[in-house]
Amino acid sequence: MDMTGGAMFLNLSFVAKACRTISHGNAVAERGFSVNAALLTKVRLSLEETTIWAVEVVKEAIRLYGTPTAVPVTQSMINAVRQAHSQYLSYRCTWRLKNGKLQKKTSAKKAAQLAEDVINARQKADDLSRKMHDVEPQERDQLSEQDFAQRLINEAASKLSAAVKV
Repeated sequence: MDMTGGAMFLNLSFVAKACRTISHGNAVAERGFSVNAALLTKVRLSLEETTIWAVEVVKEAIRLYGTPTAVPVTQSMINAVRQAHSQYLSYRCTWRLKNGKLQKKTSAKKAAQLAEDVINARQKADDLSRKMHDVEPQERDQLSEQDFAQRLINEAASKLSAAVKV
């Protein structure tokens, strides 16, 4: 109380409550560190940041869906998996060119051949992607034909069983 008999610190209880709600630890940051520590074993210390990020995204997706088998497999996911190796080769070649390692280790002829191989791999991947895109309508038609045939078989089986019962 102050000298006049009134309350001195009217908002002190609010300040005390606010101070008690402030976290004393860094649980979120610590959790991130422990996830990275579990991910970066002695064998995996040379992983790049994008790879670590990708592994964490996959783990989070599995955590959200419950099990790996519950994660929906889309056509874009299938295409990405099919093109992963050619993208890796392209990335590796550009990384070596950027860092000068390819020029030091190989002759200009080998570098040109490697660049040509990468271009060919990209073209093959693009051709395969186009072919897959062209095959998708045929696959849908075949699936609808199979569905129609299955319905006919089910209908025939029900009619046959009804006829046998009579």
